[in-house]
Amino acid sequence: MPKIIILLILIVSLSIGAAAISIYEIQFTSTSGSDGTYPSRYLGKNVSTEGIVIATNYRNGGYFISEPLNGPWRGIYVHDKDNAVNTGDKVRISGTVSEAYGMTCLQAISQSKLVSSNNPLPMPVIITTGQLSRADEAEAYEGVYTRLLNTTSSGSKSQKTKFQVTDGSGTCTIICDMFSARGANKSYAASSHYSSITGVVTFGFSEFALGPIAVTDMIIQQPKFIQNRSWGKIKSIYK
Repeated sequence: MPKIIILLILIVSLSIGAAAISIYEIQFTSTSGSDGTYPSRYLGKNVSTEGIVIATNYRNGGYFISEPLNGPWRGIYVHDKDNAVNTGDKVRISGTVSEAYGMTCLQAISQSKLVSSNNPLPMPVIITTGQLSRADEAEAYEGVYTRLLNTTSSGSKSQKTKFQVTDGSGTCTIICDMFSARGANKSYAASSHYSSITGVVTFGFSEFALGPIAVTDMIIQQPKFIQNRSWGKIKSIYK
């Protein structure tokens, strides 16, 4: 075989070594697997994808990215301690599809490129606590930027960074120390009613949970007498 042809084959092979696919393609699966963790169809393969960084400083290192048009199967964890990113960055990365304690992720990152900065975050997907309490439904939201509405805490509040909430459809877990704002989030567990809780859905130790990213991601529901307060009526007391 002529050397020029061999050289062309090598160039083409290197250029397609990491298949460029969407986050959805990496995450979507209808097969639970032998251990019920719904592993990716691309497990063990080297792929390239891109997305907007929605959360950084996850536990022992790494971040989450999302497709601009958010939805089920459209977010993923990137286990990467070497490349610094910021929330709102659009990045293009190459790495190996793996399972970190049952959560699909990209690791062994071979390439990380900043495409653009200061992008608006995708709109969080509104889900119910019942969806997170059922593994077959929760799997679609693993790594996804989501929001719960009108929830009430239930069970023990002794673990200040971990507690459970319900909106009446089922009970799910909130873990407040997944990201960099962990210290400030401890006080939230003392309140029992939330108008909204926003964060990233994760999986670990056989449990799905929602992790708020920042202090402002948990909105305490004010009592009705405060919500409906009329300053006009209060002023009238002094007439």
